[in-house]
Amino acid sequence: MNALASIEHELLGLGYEAGALHRAYSFADVLDPAAETRTVVLAAFTQTPESFRSAAFGVVQGEADSGAAVMAHRALGAPIFFSIDAHDVGVWAVGARQAPKLLERVALGALSDLFNRYRDSWTPQALHRAKAVGLPRGPVQIDFIDLGLLPAIEQEVQHKLHQTMTEVLALLLSADAGGESEKAAFRLTFRLLAAKILIDREHPAASGWVLDDVAAVLSGIQGYYGLKLLGADVAAVSADDIAAAWTRLRQSITLRNISSDSLAFVYENTLVTADTRKLFGTHSTPRPVAEYVLSQINLSRYDPQTVRIAEPFAGAGIFLVAALRELRDLLPPEWPAEQRHQFLVDRLAGAELDAFACEVATLSLILADYPNANGWHVGSADLFEKDALSTFLKDATVVLCNPPFEDFTADERRDYPEAFAVSPSKAMVALHAAIDAAPQALGFVLPRGVLQQTQYRPLRERLAAAYGRVDLVSLPDRVFEKATYPCALVVATDRRPIDASKPVRLNAKTVTDADRERFLTEGVVSSERKMVRPAPAGELWIGELDALWSYLEDAPRLGDFAEIFRGLQWRSQRAGVHDEPGLMRKRGIYKPADSLAPFHLMNPVWLSTDPALNLYPGPLTRAWDKPKVLINNQRSSRGPWRLAAAADHSGLLASQQFTGLWPTADYDVSILAAILNGPLANAFATEHATEQHFTNIMLASMPLPRKLDVAALGEAVSEYEAALDEKLQTLLSADDSDRRLNRLLVWIDALVLDGYDLPPRLERQLFAYFDGRKRPVLHDFQGWLPNDLKGFVPLHEWLTRDHEPNRGAWVVDVFKPAPAEENDALSRYLV
Repeated sequence: MNALASIEHELLGLGYEAGALHRAYSFADVLDPAAETRTVVLAAFTQTPESFRSAAFGVVQGEADSGAAVMAHRALGAPIFFSIDAHDVGVWAVGARQAPKLLERVALGALSDLFNRYRDSWTPQALHRAKAVGLPRGPVQIDFIDLGLLPAIEQEVQHKLHQTMTEVLALLLSADAGGESEKAAFRLTFRLLAAKILIDREHPAASGWVLDDVAAVLSGIQGYYGLKLLGADVAAVSADDIAAAWTRLRQSITLRNISSDSLAFVYENTLVTADTRKLFGTHSTPRPVAEYVLSQINLSRYDPQTVRIAEPFAGAGIFLVAALRELRDLLPPEWPAEQRHQFLVDRLAGAELDAFACEVATLSLILADYPNANGWHVGSADLFEKDALSTFLKDATVVLCNPPFEDFTADERRDYPEAFAVSPSKAMVALHAAIDAAPQALGFVLPRGVLQQTQYRPLRERLAAAYGRVDLVSLPDRVFEKATYPCALVVATDRRPIDASKPVRLNAKTVTDADRERFLTEGVVSSERKMVRPAPAGELWIGELDALWSYLEDAPRLGDFAEIFRGLQWRSQRAGVHDEPGLMRKRGIYKPADSLAPFHLMNPVWLSTDPALNLYPGPLTRAWDKPKVLINNQRSSRGPWRLAAAADHSGLLASQQFTGLWPTADYDVSILAAILNGPLANAFATEHATEQHFTNIMLASMPLPRKLDVAALGEAVSEYEAALDEKLQTLLSADDSDRRLNRLLVWIDALVLDGYDLPPRLERQLFAYFDGRKRPVLHDFQGWLPNDLKGFVPLHEWLTRDHEPNRGAWVVDVFKPAPAEENDALSRYLV
């Protein structure tokens, strides 16, 4: 038996199916700009359909440079390659960009020993789980698998497929195409794509097709999958255009190694227009998000014979495809393909209003279960009609859903009175219906407001009463390819008799914007908090600084000491701002990005006070001429530094992009600005603002210091503002001014935090919340304390100010000496 036959024999012995082993396997090298077709002498896959996602092993043979040959074929997606040489076999670990790593070389006669040594790690189940980002890995750890390889391949597949399908679609759509022509072009585009996949996969159903006859190809694809006949649907597209599109698609890269996720990507990025997205609330679920939700539910906990999985508002069926993979992994390996197919068909169902989306979801499931045909239960249904959603969810064991986020329009309120009576929010209606259906588990993508906003409290109360475990994940913006909604994941498991008094296992996770890509590629969250407690009031979210807010529960609140109002709002925003003075115009600031920095206002313009142009009369009546603090109305960054404040004594007006705060008590506006610019106020705004905008209610609830050294703080703020003016006028060198400003700002923060009287550990936790985040001030900020500082002493006790002209130098507090090693660390920082 030669080396190739021996490897094939050993793979069969590990449990690889004969149908998952392919000799002379060809695929597109998507990692190469030319995307040439490459061939390995043998490819093994963990499951069918074969794709880069399920590729396990590749074999190259007779190459002079084995390492280069493995590198050239890494787009196969297999984490392990064998190179067959004249006298031995090399075993290689393959990465995304770096050169393959030679693990070992074995003699031809020692292949059995090699496979026996790696038996636990090389089985189809072990390798498949190891490659599946976000899924539980189990006891076997395969350290040489590069989790960056799949995302790298997938990104290139999606890019090249998107480019090709855009060109194909352009051939089918005339410049003046109407709605019907657009639908016909979409349907043709996707069917041509499905036909090419069958052809590239050398499926028997495509063996008799006359490939140059596009009409015969379309007839063949709809016959094989039992799809709706096209007929008059494509009459608006000329036969010549269809033929040209087919020729272009046939000339593109081979799709033999494509995954079902790429089909959904094409749907979301190429075939869905802005109008369709708006109409159906389409924001397709990224595959890693769906897989993450399934990993938290863990379908292995449920009896495969009784599990029923429903995805309402299915879109392209991403959740269904992820569930299909999970369920299939739980089935006995000896089951024939037909039995597995029927089992899965009976346990997965989807519903979606958009008929085309239903077709895409069906085709995604077909591909994920290749080479089986159709039979999938994905139907077009208006789920907001009376009883439609409850009927669809009946008897579901698991409900997975990414519902529309929009509120019902005025017309929809009339069309769906029963749904609107539940909630004006479509997403809330969907979650209420899912809880009513009493599944064993549910996983939802929802607006981030579900974590804390008052309007979602009844839903959180219901979740806490009905489920023993609730997992919440706060996601950053830009997780979704074509939608910018702030989102969260809600996963509820362990269904139980409804009892609001029972404790709930809560797990709150945060994914920061900096970790967005890592979450999407590896399923890694930035932070996690756990707690077991009753939640009768729907308090499910555990913030990173909850201990701090609990400590400040009895602190005074901003709303008790200031009036809070939004700025001027015009019917047309651009009509409200001018560069020159004029009738009914006053000096003011328009955009925070241009006009506001911490402690500093700049670039004033002229704002219209014409009542006819203003949308609301209220902002015009505010006491703009009185001392006030102006802050940005929406976050200034995706990080924790989101709030900037500056005192105004000059009577400036402000646009609706600002919020004004007028003290009602003894607060000086400069003192109030110092508080709002500090780390505690910024952390509070980050943890409590569930949308991009800062609501007046949230701002009013912000804790204020219990006591303040007003004289010292006022003096520090005045000196800081003067030093900032000097810097901006370039009166000092950048290094000197930045050092001075940094020291003054640290002292201001120390005085403010002293007023909150925080325990040292909570103050240090607050500082850690901002680790690695650039503070958006007009100078270099080096942080509050040195990284190697030990112990937990409040910042104000470490610092005392000894001001010399133009220096703002700091010395160690002589009346509160610290341990020697800590004094040394502080001295290095302050001198």
